[in-house]
Amino acid sequence: MSRSTVYDAFRPGRTRLDADLVVDIVRSLGVTEADAESWRARCVAAKPAVPRATTRSQVLTGAEAPPVTAASVLRADATRRGGRRVGIVLGVMIAAVLVNAAGGRVVLWLDLPLYLDMAGTAVVAVALGPWYAVATAIITQLGVAVVNQSTLGLPFTPVAVVGALLWGYGVHRWGWGRSLSRFLLLSVVVAVGCTIVAAPIMDVVYGGFSAHVAGNSLTARFRDAGMVLPIAIATANLITSLLDKLIASFVALSLAGTVRLWITRDRTPSPDLPPVALFAGARPSSARHIGVAVRRASVL
Repeated sequence: MSRSTVYDAFRPGRTRLDADLVVDIVRSLGVTEADAESWRARCVAAKPAVPRATTRSQVLTGAEAPPVTAASVLRADATRRGGRRVGIVLGVMIAAVLVNAAGGRVVLWLDLPLYLDMAGTAVVAVALGPWYAVATAIITQLGVAVVNQSTLGLPFTPVAVVGALLWGYGVHRWGWGRSLSRFLLLSVVVAVGCTIVAAPIMDVVYGGFSAHVAGNSLTARFRDAGMVLPIAIATANLITSLLDKLIASFVALSLAGTVRLWITRDRTPSPDLPPVALFAGARPSSARHIGVAVRRASVL
C-alpha cells in the first residue's frame, strides 16, 4: 500500500474506517496478533451504527426494524463509495477517448508532424493505472475506425497499447513518477517503445508511409539522404514520437492529480504521481511518523 494510504488511515476526523487495513498496518509495525485484533475491535467500536428507517407498515404494527451493526454500515459505505468511483472512472475514460480522437483529427486537419492521439491515454495511465489506459487506447482505436468508417488506423492499436502499459507501469510499478526528471525519462522510453512497435507496422503494412503527411515527408527526406527505408521510417517516427509523447506527458502532468482527486476525494498527495500532478496536502515524511500516529490514535 502507498504511504498516503497509511497516512490517511490515521488522519484526524476520519469517519470511514477500514478495519482490515488498520490491522494490516499495525501488524507491519510489529504488534502481536492479539493486539492487532484489539485494533480491529476499536475500529468497529468507533464506527457509529446508524439506525435504519422503519417502513409505514412496521410503524403501524409496532414491528421494529432489524438492528444495524457497525459491520453492515461499513459494507454499505463501501458499496456507495465503490459505485461512485466506478461512475467517475468510466467518465474519465470516455473523456480520454474523446481527447484522443480530437487530437488525431487536429493532426490530420493541420498536417502536423505529430500524432496527438495518446494524450488521453497518458492521463488515464498516470491517474488510474496501466490496464485502464489499455482499455482507453483500444476503445479509441475502435471508435475512430467506426466514426471514420475506415480501418486504416487499426494496425497501430498495439502501438497505443504499448504506450499505455509503459506509462502506467512506469508510474505505478517502477516508480518513474516520483520526480520530474524520471517522468521525463519515462516519456522518452514510451516514445522509443512506440517507435519499436510502429516502425515495422508502417514498413510491412503501409510500405513505409501512412496517413500522416508530415511524417511521410520526413521519411522521404531521410530516404533521399541515403538511408534504407526501414531506418528512415524508424528515424522519422522516433523524432515525431519523442515530441508527441512529451506533449502527452505534459497533459498527464496537468490533469492526473485532478482526476485522482475526483475519484478519491482525498487531498493527501500520492507518492506515485509525478510532482506537478500532486494535489495540495502534507506528505507524511517517514514511516517513523506513521508509527507515532498509530500510538497516538487513541480515538480508535
